[in-house]
Amino acid sequence: MSEPSSVAQRLAALPEDKKALFAPLFGSVERFYTVVYLVARNEHLTDLDKPDRYQERLQVIRQVKTKIERLVDAFGLPGEEIVADITSDYLEDFVAYRERTFDITNDAFLSILRKIAQ
Repeated sequence: MSEPSSVAQRLAALPEDKKALFAPLFGSVERFYTVVYLVARNEHLTDLDKPDRYQERLQVIRQVKTKIERLVDAFGLPGEEIVADITSDYLEDFVAYRERTFDITNDAFLSILRKIAQ
């Protein structure tokens, strides 16, 4: 991919004390971005593909998204805005037929989601 998006740049430019808040759950702000991007992708693809019990899946995905927003709010940052901006990055990639790859295993992603859902 070319330039990092504006939200990725904003996250990277956070003061070290704010970045440190992401470390216990996500490991880094970059990993946080990856997790939110993948949550947005899962929400969108679930809504498009409508697999079995998709309404329940969407409900769970949206609950996780809301918990992420509240967590970021608790860090003193605009959680809803940041999550919406990362979701926008995913949707821009989707309409441009860009498929991003991330350095995260499915197990690591699911482990973070489980911690968020607790």
